[in-house]
Amino acid sequence: MARQGHIGRDDRRKKDGYSKKERGKTIKASSERSLSKTKESAVKAPVYGYAAADWPVEVRVSVESDAQLQAVLDRKEVQLIYLDEAAFSDETLIDYIGTIKNSGKKAGLRLRRIETDEDKSLRSDRLLAAMAQKGERNLPDQILIRTFDEAMLVSETLNRTVKHISRVFDYTVYGYNKEAILMLRELGAEQLCMPIELNFRELQGLTEDAGMPYEVLVYGHLPMMVSANCIQRTSAQCDHQNRILKLRDRMGKEMKARCYCKYCYNQILNADPLVLYDLPGDVLALHPLAVRYDFTVESGEVVKKVLEGMVPSAMTRGHFRHGIE
Repeated sequence: MARQGHIGRDDRRKKDGYSKKERGKTIKASSERSLSKTKESAVKAPVYGYAAADWPVEVRVSVESDAQLQAVLDRKEVQLIYLDEAAFSDETLIDYIGTIKNSGKKAGLRLRRIETDEDKSLRSDRLLAAMAQKGERNLPDQILIRTFDEAMLVSETLNRTVKHISRVFDYTVYGYNKEAILMLRELGAEQLCMPIELNFRELQGLTEDAGMPYEVLVYGHLPMMVSANCIQRTSAQCDHQNRILKLRDRMGKEMKARCYCKYCYNQILNADPLVLYDLPGDVLALHPLAVRYDFTVESGEVVKKVLEGMVPSAMTRGHFRHGIE
């Protein structure tokens, strides 16, 4: 018999108005409602940054596929299109340069990432010479140089062409201080792409000292590794299909490996793209001549969404916020 003032277990159930079975149903229903709300909040509305049309500076893009080129060719806000030397055949490059110019845009040629002694019959300077023989209309307006070897290799050919071709040195040649910039100027640099290793504050100091126009990379899957050891050839067999392979890192993230069969090398790309076009205030504070979008493995539809300002759900700032210790 329970003492006065003491409430037994059965009494507590009666007082709450719930049996054990009823309480379980209530908890389950509450959990399901909570889970439903969590799922609803996970489906967020798209986040947008600056669209390509919003920039008050020149907009440049680089493309590596027919679909990407078609996606940018009719966009008025894009003033210059770089064609990747390694992603297209020589004949296609010459043809597409004419197509780009006919659309009223400037045509650029982005040179390859690796040039070896085995490429003697396929050297970049010989490609430019072949373009010059086809006529001035088939020459690019601008060339994006990505290695020191290329800078020296194409210099003589560029100096011989009737038409002046502007030379931009990419972030891969490391113009990250005043001394380096002076050396790049001696190699023929007329413009630079801001180094991706520096943070925002360091980039501000660099633009004050450079005395040279810059372009800023605001989108692109940055390469984590460039290798002449072809993944396709090692894992299966060489088929010269310029394949995009998939790798998975220790965190379970899927990385793309882009094969460039024309010159037999590949790039392993960061799983998440660099995105800065949603930080327009910071980008414009660097006073760039142009902003650049690098497209590598994207479909034509993704290219359009990026140029419209949609921010990917997974992305990185690179070293823009933190730099390298």
